[in-house]
Amino acid sequence: MDKKIAFVKDYGAYVRVNNGLIECVVNKEVKWKLSPVELHSIVFLVNSSLSSEVVRLANENGVDLVFFYNHEPYAKLIPAKYGGSFKLWTMQLKSRKRKVEFARSFIHGKIHNQLVTLRYYEKKYGYNLNTKRLDELSTEVQFVESVEEVMTKEAEAARIYWSGVKSLLPKSLGFKGRRKRQSENIDVFNVALNIGYGMLRKIVWSAIVSVGLNPYIGFLHKFREGRPSLVFDLMEEFRSPFVDKPLIGMARERPDDVSEAREVYSLLSRINEEEIYTQARRLAKAIIEGVEYTPFMAK
Repeated sequence: MDKKIAFVKDYGAYVRVNNGLIECVVNKEVKWKLSPVELHSIVFLVNSSLSSEVVRLANENGVDLVFFYNHEPYAKLIPAKYGGSFKLWTMQLKSRKRKVEFARSFIHGKIHNQLVTLRYYEKKYGYNLNTKRLDELSTEVQFVESVEEVMTKEAEAARIYWSGVKSLLPKSLGFKGRRKRQSENIDVFNVALNIGYGMLRKIVWSAIVSVGLNPYIGFLHKFREGRPSLVFDLMEEFRSPFVDKPLIGMARERPDDVSEAREVYSLLSRINEEEIYTQARRLAKAIIEGVEYTPFMAK
């Protein structure tokens, strides 16, 4: 049985034990009630409180308690009795031997999803955006034998993809290509992308921590102290379908809104968190069970 992740999303919520079950109460209303044996973790997303009995029961049943502030994790209570997260972290480290396999999967998903985005707009607006080569790269990257080769394929795909995006955008936005760093001369579409990727990063980070993975042990992105490498790894699959695609649509239909941060936040507030949490679980399963990891593939 796949265990559940319970979320505490309401300000002022109180998490307590009632008749052996853990329940979340908001203004006397029970939001959810679960047996501890059903739970993998409880994720506290907002200011709330919990009873010490919840901590004891969570410890006895191997349930992680994860706490977030401003959409980023700041603490995690790991059960001393079971150490499930420690087991997963150990498996993560051992799975570093599979880093080429995981890197291929992440970038296969990324290039496929870039292809889907461009083909969507090709069909909608009658463009020719060199998607044939992207299709070839999506296949080729699955057979390379080093992380460096994966990154070479990714870089070639990026050049084609961002050239296609440039063709789709109104010239008035001044987009000449992807710019990651903020600067005085950065165009409004790149600013919007940076906002979107920041929002996406927080959701992916939350998903990774919630399923018990260590965000700092990655496969594609190199380890750097304080850098959540695994977060950036898993993000790759979601950048195009969850951030780029809706922003391209906004740029074509409402170009003036691209420069309005409020409009960008509103548009991207509908990011499909469920898909991201599903992928985090798939990744954890692939690491624990030694099975193949299947990336998120947009349709």
